[in-house]
Amino acid sequence: MYLNIRSFLTFFAFFFFSSFVQAQSEPCWQQHRATVYEWTCAGQSLPAEGQDFALSIVVVNSPKALMVIDSGATAAVGESAAAAIRSKFGTKPVWVLNSQPKPEHVLGNVGFRSVFSGTLKEGELFTSRLVAGKKTADLMKARCPVCISNFSERLGSNSVEGTESLVPGRILRTETGHLGLLNNDWVAWKFRFYNDLETEEALVLRNQELKLWWVGSAIQNRDIPDLYDGKVADRIDFLGRLKTRMLAGDTILTSFGVLDRNWIDRNLDYFVRLQQAVLYGLEAGVSEVELIEQLSAEIGEFKNTVSVQTDPKLNAKALETHQLNVQRIFHQTEPFVF
Repeated sequence: MYLNIRSFLTFFAFFFFSSFVQAQSEPCWQQHRATVYEWTCAGQSLPAEGQDFALSIVVVNSPKALMVIDSGATAAVGESAAAAIRSKFGTKPVWVLNSQPKPEHVLGNVGFRSVFSGTLKEGELFTSRLVAGKKTADLMKARCPVCISNFSERLGSNSVEGTESLVPGRILRTETGHLGLLNNDWVAWKFRFYNDLETEEALVLRNQELKLWWVGSAIQNRDIPDLYDGKVADRIDFLGRLKTRMLAGDTILTSFGVLDRNWIDRNLDYFVRLQQAVLYGLEAGVSEVELIEQLSAEIGEFKNTVSVQTDPKLNAKALETHQLNVQRIFHQTEPFVF
């Protein structure tokens, strides 16, 4: 009798704990179409200084395997995401796509390794389950150790504890193709790599059957979108093409969550107007410093009135981004001015 009661209490405690974990984790999930999910709780594993790096992680569930797009900014973020994915979807093998070489998209790779180690075949390395374009993999190999050091200084060593660089071993070598080469269930997912869109190499995915796009950070839900390391002409061209190619009912998956079509217009309008302003300034002989000061004073002209922020900290961040954009566009445009 005593053993039965003890077993019952153990079972009840386990059931209660499992229910509690499930209740805690469910708010982290959003579902888009029947098999596509978005995990949104990266910020829980990052300090206040790192909330800009709390990006969404997209999971595609199929009968045979899981496809995960990006892995987070640190080992802790990756491990948290991996545990949530394992809890929700079980023991299926996982493929992790690193959509670009920026550290906040790839340094969580190591957090997936231990959680999904049991799904590997005998003798298989987990890096063979990490997927990227060749340029992304090469840049990760060259930069990630320094990126981890930089993150440690910015976020604190505790935040990056256990973080190490895991470079993808499965390379997508063509500019375009489909992901059926990873798993037959993903033939409908077409990929394309863009150079200098938001970084040196950016992966864009499209599934026409599900009416879904993955565009990473190429579209942002911000007053002042960040050009990052991309080229303004390429960003404008991409946004314009995306605007014309999107069909009714299409959904845009981004690193910042699902965004509606209006954000394409807002991002496109901002970069077009800013490039024009910089070009006119260059043709008038205005110096870089003067142009940054002039366009900083006119920042309100570039904000969409529907989404103007009132938080001083957010406005300060927007101004900093705006000034960096002016500087980047100035240097990109200057060689083409007569």
